[in-house]
Amino acid sequence: MNDELQPSGAKQKSGELPPIALIGWTHRELPNGIDLRIECARSRIALENDVIEHRDIVMTRNQALLLARYLLKVTGQSLPIEAKPTLWSKVKSVWGGSGGHDRRASRNLAS
Repeated sequence: MNDELQPSGAKQKSGELPPIALIGWTHRELPNGIDLRIECARSRIALENDVIEHRDIVMTRNQALLLARYLLKVTGQSLPIEAKPTLWSKVKSVWGGSGGHDRRASRNLAS
């Protein structure tokens, strides 16, 4: 089945199954690792007919981290840099969030 889901230069060795396209994934945490469930289709026709294969890959957390780093590297991407909390957000978190809002609400109820 040669369609746009198949890699263009993929050569199939004898006895090997043709490559399949990744279409989605989910995960489930395990006590000692992660169960990564991938959803694949062998062709666009299979995908259109909802012929989706599921494969479970069980890995340690370290293997998951190494895979994530590898995929980031080969795609040339990086994780977004998280913004540092502002001084005001730190002060609000120490004092229990937005206490001023509660006082205004109680004033509205009293009037």
